Amino acid sequence: MKGLFLMEETLYIVVMIPAWNEAGSIGEAVSSIYEQTRLPDRIFVVPNNTTDLTSVEAMAAGAEVLVMPGKNEKKKAGALNWALEKLSPTLDAQRSAVLIMDADTMIEPDFIEKAEKKMIEQARVGGVSSIFVGRNSTNLLGILQQMEFARFARLVHKRAKVYVLSGTASLISWDVLKEIKGARLEGKLLPEGESYYDVDSMTEDNELTLAILVLGFSVPHVGVKSITDVMEDYNSLYHQRKRWYIGALQNIKEYGRKMPPWMRMIYWVQQIGLYMALAITPIVLFAFTIYLIQVVLSEGAVLGWSRITSIVLLILYLFVQVTTVWDQGWKCRLVALSYFPEIVYAIFLLIFYAAALWSFLTGKDMKWKHT
Repeated sequence: MKGLFLMEETLYIVVMIPAWNEAGSIGEAVSSIYEQTRLPDRIFVVPNNTTDLTSVEAMAAGAEVLVMPGKNEKKKAGALNWALEKLSPTLDAQRSAVLIMDADTMIEPDFIEKAEKKMIEQARVGGVSSIFVGRNSTNLLGILQQMEFARFARLVHKRAKVYVLSGTASLISWDVLKEIKGARLEGKLLPEGESYYDVDSMTEDNELTLAILVLGFSVPHVGVKSITDVMEDYNSLYHQRKRWYIGALQNIKEYGRKMPPWMRMIYWVQQIGLYMALAITPIVLFAFTIYLIQVVLSEGAVLGWSRITSIVLLILYLFVQVTTVWDQGWKCRLVALSYFPEIVYAIFLLIFYAAALWSFLTGKDMKWKHT
């Protein structure tokens, strides 16, 4: 029929960036949105108890600023709930999605385009995740995290879906967010709550993922990276990981039997496996190091089978470690080749996990700390 044509469906997409004293990074975050191949309809920065020039820098970069009145006692989740409620009439007017993004993050240029396509073409998508990687760092602790995140990203790429929607950048369906809020208020399908995000969770992104899955929606990724800050001092890394680990355990406990059996098995096995891997890895590597030393000392200059086997195993291990961070640059390759820094880092993570587990079991030192 002449004049009749099909218009490709699009979403009304709003970017929402909660921020606490992020004047130094908010400009880059907003700029990465303006570099998207599919520009969003609006970009908002939501200051959260900010005392620096975050709002000024956000406006200078081209974002709108939603200033939450008074003191926000409910941190990031509270700021997001307030902003989503304020924008709900606009979001309700059409099929909408909200890109929730961290203020210290930049996303690759095709994320919104690919995430929108995934949400439109695939049924029952609750949220589309980016795959986070670490920003290039200048100190050893930051480089080790950069390497850790790069290897994790390789594993995520092999799966069609994620275990947790990345808090660095994820596109969330507005209809699903409304369904989550309704289920929280009812308190039957989901643990009882007051709004879109759970203000009592230490890891709101992990908790939101559980809510989406329990309601029968999926959380795929589109293979696009978000580049985020790494912790460059021991204290910040400790508080970040402790919050992550405690939050994950709290969320699984809170959901309990509200999760279907397959979810309970996956997430509890995941936590147990994480602890076992962190406990075993440094022990195995340390034992292998001792073994190498013993072989060298016992055989002296003789090139026996034990020494040959040890050398081959060490070369294979270092080959894998280096190749899995090759795209991260020469610093990461050099650290991977050095062997010992990663053993020490694994031991530190094990200590952080142990501290988190102790806090979870005893209920002590469970306060949320910004990193």
